[in-house]
Amino acid sequence: MGYTKKSFARKLPTFTLLFFLVSGGLAALILSLQLNSIVTQQQTHLGQVLASQLAKAVNNPMMHQDKLSLQVEVDEISNNEGVLYGAVYDATNHLLVESQHANNIVGEKNLYTNPITIENAIVGYVSVQLDPHFFASQIKTLRLTFILLWIAVTAILLFLSFKLGKQLSGRLGHIIQQLPGESGNTDELSSLEQRVKPLLATRQKVDEPQPIDQQIKHSALLAMICKNLPRLESLVNKEHFELVMAQLDLLIDDAAAIYGAKRLSADHCSIHLEFTGQDAQSDHPLRALYCATAIQRLSKQLLDKQGVQLELASAISQGAHQLSTSQVLNERNHQEQVKVLHNLLEKAVHGEILLDKDTSEHIALEDINLSPLADESPLFRVEKLHENGEKLVTQQLALLTRNL
Repeated sequence: MGYTKKSFARKLPTFTLLFFLVSGGLAALILSLQLNSIVTQQQTHLGQVLASQLAKAVNNPMMHQDKLSLQVEVDEISNNEGVLYGAVYDATNHLLVESQHANNIVGEKNLYTNPITIENAIVGYVSVQLDPHFFASQIKTLRLTFILLWIAVTAILLFLSFKLGKQLSGRLGHIIQQLPGESGNTDELSSLEQRVKPLLATRQKVDEPQPIDQQIKHSALLAMICKNLPRLESLVNKEHFELVMAQLDLLIDDAAAIYGAKRLSADHCSIHLEFTGQDAQSDHPLRALYCATAIQRLSKQLLDKQGVQLELASAISQGAHQLSTSQVLNERNHQEQVKVLHNLLEKAVHGEILLDKDTSEHIALEDINLSPLADESPLFRVEKLHENGEKLVTQQLALLTRNL
């Protein structure tokens, strides 16, 4: 069955962690820039306000050259929380007084200066230096809160993604194990694609419907007949015979579902399946051929299971018909196609698939190995599918026989 890697169990938590590392880093960078900008604005505003207040407070002491009062004012402003240093200079920038803890100054950084004016004349200057650590401590709590919140959210979502990834891997693995085929050493999605591919390979896209009288119906009709059905019914006991035929019906319905066919009512102990296409170049004849091949091979497996040999013969005819608003005319066209098929079936022997000339020339069957039924005969026998067709039918047979 092959080994399937549980990629979701690892990849989902990994992607979650990478996402939160990247997004968390970007968020932390943006938050840091914003906080630094806010702190710088607050610091600048406070420094300018304090320098302006100090300039006004020392206005009278400067007028009277009262250094004691100047010292008192400078010490008072320096005692404010967040203020590192304060000083007063005369008009020539000569230091008059400075705060008593002047040894804590840190160069020119965060230094705010304001002139001292008396009657519109500058008589000196004041300087106030703020403590950068005071403002840094205010945003430290915010940063710590963000980091703790980010770690908590990341841990919770990482745990949830691990649980979800494990559940997804388990459910996908369970689905994969129920589908036949080989997966190889691949992840769950690749394995699922490989095993579902036979189911999707012969699906037909449905276009928007057109008015009935404007539609041209491109279709291929597959007719199958069990040549030995009357003989089987007389030889096999009734219950066993009905069991075999019921099982054959289930296999045909499953095959019709896989190959996109519609089962029609039929007589003369035959089976009719209709395959429609979008246009003349669609693959409906090829799907009919795949379906006939699969059903005939299924009948051999049914022999192995039930001990009954079904001698099936098949015929395929394709064409295009203008649909009519009259059901009677549409049924007449259908009956004409059925008549052609039954003429083919009369010439077919056990295990054969016969095509008429138009069907054998269809573009979808150009790679199929065909041979004329006889010299100059308009009928053709299917000898062999092409390599890709054989592989696809084999994969689809594994799906059809899983419940056999």
